[in-house]
Amino acid sequence: MKNDRKRKKRALLKIVLPIVFSLVALISFLLFRQGKTSFSSLIGKREFNFILITVDTLRADRIHCYGFPGVETPTIDLFASRGVKFEKCIAETPLTLPSHTCLMTGTHPTFHGVRDNGGFLVPPQLTTLAESFKQKEYQTAAFVAAYVLDSKWGLNQGFDYYFDKFDLSKYKSISLGNVQRRGDEVIDEVLNWLDKHHKEKFFTWVHLFDPHTPYEPPSPYKEQYPNQPYIGEIAYTDSQLGRLWRYMEEHNLQENTILIFASDHGESLGEHRESTHGFFVYQAGIHVPLIFVTPFEKIHGKSRSNVVSLVNVMPTVLEMANLPVPTQVQGKSLLPLFFEEKELEMDFAYSETFYPRFHYGWSELKTIQEKRLKLIIAPQLELYDLIDDPAEMKNMAFTHPAETRRLMRKAEQFLEMASKGAIEIDYRNLDEEAREKLSALGYIGSFVDSSSLAGRKLGDPKEKIEIFNKLSRAKEMGLEGDVEKAVRMIDKIIKDDPDVIDAYFTRGNLYFKERRFKEALESFFKVLDKKPGDAFTIINISNSYIAMGDFNEAEKFISSVINTIPPDSQIYFILGNIKNAKKEYEEAIKYYEECIRLNQSSASAYSELGGVYVTQGNFDRAEEYLEKALELNPSLRNLHFYWAQIHEERGDLHKAAEEYRVEMENNPSNFRAVFNLSRIYRITGDVENEEKFLKKTIDINPGFPLTYFYLARIYLNMGQDFERAVELVKKGIELKPKKEDLPLGYFLLADLYNRLGDNWKAEEYARKGRELAQEARGKR
Repeated sequence: MKNDRKRKKRALLKIVLPIVFSLVALISFLLFRQGKTSFSSLIGKREFNFILITVDTLRADRIHCYGFPGVETPTIDLFASRGVKFEKCIAETPLTLPSHTCLMTGTHPTFHGVRDNGGFLVPPQLTTLAESFKQKEYQTAAFVAAYVLDSKWGLNQGFDYYFDKFDLSKYKSISLGNVQRRGDEVIDEVLNWLDKHHKEKFFTWVHLFDPHTPYEPPSPYKEQYPNQPYIGEIAYTDSQLGRLWRYMEEHNLQENTILIFASDHGESLGEHRESTHGFFVYQAGIHVPLIFVTPFEKIHGKSRSNVVSLVNVMPTVLEMANLPVPTQVQGKSLLPLFFEEKELEMDFAYSETFYPRFHYGWSELKTIQEKRLKLIIAPQLELYDLIDDPAEMKNMAFTHPAETRRLMRKAEQFLEMASKGAIEIDYRNLDEEAREKLSALGYIGSFVDSSSLAGRKLGDPKEKIEIFNKLSRAKEMGLEGDVEKAVRMIDKIIKDDPDVIDAYFTRGNLYFKERRFKEALESFFKVLDKKPGDAFTIINISNSYIAMGDFNEAEKFISSVINTIPPDSQIYFILGNIKNAKKEYEEAIKYYEECIRLNQSSASAYSELGGVYVTQGNFDRAEEYLEKALELNPSLRNLHFYWAQIHEERGDLHKAAEEYRVEMENNPSNFRAVFNLSRIYRITGDVENEEKFLKKTIDINPGFPLTYFYLARIYLNMGQDFERAVELVKKGIELKPKKEDLPLGYFLLADLYNRLGDNWKAEEYARKGRELAQEARGKR
């Protein structure tokens, strides 16, 4: 009996114990999972603010918390101590606009199609990070430090406020890289915006550009890092980030804000003979910092060695904010890595640069890298061991063919997957004013026609780097004003490699900026010979003729090529401008309307069409087109000038003055807006402001004759400075004003000499004035 009970007890234990152990294991697992903590449990039901910071041209291995002892970056180090740092983040491309597009849309360049700065637009059909936040009623704002991220390229999608407004008129020579603002200006704007919105939930993007060339760190950083200006710029940038962090602490924002810190690409600093970035895909140009800063101590000071990409930022941030991830997103959330280091499904990163292909007709470069091995796909394959050879000096492609083939297959599979459903971009939808500026910058017109490269063996950029460096240096010389030396260097480049279209185009732009239009035309026609039918070369040739005042030749040239190229809105816009300048208004209207038919997003064409109707006195029709332009681009040049003219003609001088002031803010070089504002002050009897804005007109355009007449008129009416007034009038006459304006000058001289007691001169000038007035009336 006793043995029976023992047997039953043992049998029962055999059944119960596995169940108990299973329950204990399950409870332990659940407790372990609970102990690990999920991000949703940390964040609870609270809504957090999000600040995204991107520092342009910041390579990871030049930051203190990434292991570089030669710089002090206390703010970035603080970010790392309060967050999760990813040690091996790779930018998909070493170029600003494409890289930010990856970050802001969560898609690879193979999908979104933005492959270079300028000439590409962020596809409007993609949902951006800002749009995702806006859909959940966050306040959204962006503050960008460089023209390469101007709103016209499309990254403003979803932002309530986008601080760009770059005044191109103040640059004698411009390129996408050198039109920028310092970090303190950007942070000033950020803090002003936060003053108004820090009590609301917000998503803010802050972009700083200081580590980009030219390296010009302010004091005391240039003294602290002598002969290391790039490092000095990084230290300066860190100090500006410190200002933002202190503001967050003062307003207790660090407790309810998640901050993401990243860079769009690195900087070569001479490695592999590349002086800056964009040309190669070595680690110096694509290894970037990525840190997620949160208020949660459980995930403070974490560091992860996984290979990740900037496309992972958007899905990670949206999951942190408990927002839906758009179906387009190709990146994967990094949140699982916040709590433990483990392998990801995608254990590699992809990067590319098409810069050598687009600008030089050489091969593009693609790369795929794992934790240890990296393959660069080029005419001559390159394989590197990033652990044993971090400087990428020992190419193992021929000594390790199996690994080379394996990574090549992996790259091919990735490219096929990442390109499915890729978006086609047509840069011709870019607004005409923007395209004209880009063409003058040499960022689109220098693109090599891809069809001309089909079937050709393309040059390996490694073998062409010296040409690239020389042309880059020539461009810098041009920016510095040493045009002759720049041209000599470009001539040598052309002699060594006559197929580099960018060289001819750059030389043409240098001559154009120096107003040497005939020489500019010679270079642009060389480009046209090598790339027939290129719309942007046609634009620059047309603009050269227009700048020479030869509207007839410009029109004749366009007529000779217009049927050899696909219909292009920019060409019709230029024809409209030519007809407008020739006062052939009905023809101008026809061409502007054709421009709009081809590009319904052309704010410039709507604006100029409105301007024609203002000139014709058809204000109702003008308003119709100006309203459309205002909707598309409220900061367009001349737009507010036309609005001001309408208000002035209707007698609303207050509104007219407001519009002239807006035009001056948007387009400081528009001297006519300044002159017309002085006229309003003259009409309203505000002599002090009339004089102020007449003098400002002279500062902007000393060659405008009427300004001198009306400034002299002030002195005449005030009964003072008659001798000075005479000089002003004579200066105005020397500048050859329109015939209908010339009598005013002589009548002013008659009055002034009368006041000076020289009756003979007074009568002579009065007689001359009457003759000119009668002659002008006779020609009407």
